[in-house]
Amino acid sequence: MENLIMSFGGVLFGILFAFLSFIFLVFLISLFKKSEVGHDFLPGISIVIPAYNEAKRIAGCIAAIAGADYPKDRLEIIVVDDGSADDTRNIVAEELSKLEEQSKVRENGTREIVAAEQQIRLIAMQHKGKVDALNEGCKAATRSFILTVDADTVVEKNCLKRIVQPLFDPKVGAVTGTCSVKNADSWLGAFQSIEYHYNNLIRKSFSKVFSNGIWFFGALACYRKSALEKVGFFKKQTLAEDMDIALELRKAGYAVIHADQAFASTVAPVSIRGLAMQRSRWWIGVLQSLFRNRSLITKDSSASTRFLYLNQYWWTGYAFLSFPLIAYQVWYWLPLQDGLASVWWYLFRWFSLSGPLYVLLKIPEWGISFYSIFGVAGGLISTLMILAALNQFKERISFRNALAVFFYFPYTILLNSIIVFAIGKEAFRKDAYFIAR
Repeated sequence: MENLIMSFGGVLFGILFAFLSFIFLVFLISLFKKSEVGHDFLPGISIVIPAYNEAKRIAGCIAAIAGADYPKDRLEIIVVDDGSADDTRNIVAEELSKLEEQSKVRENGTREIVAAEQQIRLIAMQHKGKVDALNEGCKAATRSFILTVDADTVVEKNCLKRIVQPLFDPKVGAVTGTCSVKNADSWLGAFQSIEYHYNNLIRKSFSKVFSNGIWFFGALACYRKSALEKVGFFKKQTLAEDMDIALELRKAGYAVIHADQAFASTVAPVSIRGLAMQRSRWWIGVLQSLFRNRSLITKDSSASTRFLYLNQYWWTGYAFLSFPLIAYQVWYWLPLQDGLASVWWYLFRWFSLSGPLYVLLKIPEWGISFYSIFGVAGGLISTLMILAALNQFKERISFRNALAVFFYFPYTILLNSIIVFAIGKEAFRKDAYFIAR
């Protein structure tokens, strides 16, 4: 039985190593691929900001967009207040108070305040949810390209110019930008900051190598309006409308690209509970989107799309299988007979970067085994990717960041536990998505 468990663990971690190796290979190839950005392409953009109870952040979002380095006569800002119960609507109105305002009533009965000179509008609606707010703003947009920005997201000065560049190619239907964590001044924020940069690096690498991205992040995204109209705008069938629309655009024949130099920052959860709620929604939403657009598995020849399906299903399964296996392995070699200090040193190695480094040092004494190859190589590949991501996206290496990199493995265990919780919770719902459909 013991040998069977160990063999199964070897196979599982071998597959994990294969996944990490493939991602690392794509990253290495991307270093030799030149970006095709550089067109003098500055089209008219409608910027849609859906907002619900965002009184604390909406002003900063609007101010950053208004101050962006982009021709003002080609910008249209549409803030859609989704029936906020706080002062969001008043704060937005205050941002527009410097302009001469005029009011009118739209045909569908929603009130719309128009600031004619700056092409800034506030659309007030009853609370219906983010998808309805997005669609309300997109349908009201008058420009050929639509940039959707979450109300807690702040764009950098050159962001608009850079995110719209790939849309010069008519085959591109949507572009997602590079988001970093604005509130990374806590331990949880530091871990999330590393995770964001790591995922940004993967998006950038796949986009450059395969001319099509892998994960789509809707907090900062630019769409071709005609493409959105073609697929019927955003849908409510999933919890991840951004991933769902990206896959629908792929089905419609459009490429979906990551603009790695289009920078913005967003607010990440500040508590474990908040993180669990957000990531549960993200993970279930992405699985729902993949399931709803499952015909892409055979119809889309893009390596990015196929790897997305394989990757998401693999990590879902791995989250369940890894827990008992890691627990068994930790217990199996736990040196209880050697005293408390040895136990603590052993656990420290297991759950930090010192583990792979320690095994490397011990190779002359222990030799090379099936586990040491996959364990050490997998840990080193992940760390190299993280360091490359921090370097490429110019993240400051502070003491907190260094410790977060060193102890990143426990954070991945936390994320896997959230996946398990989310899947378990979804499975026991009477109207569970995958059962109902």
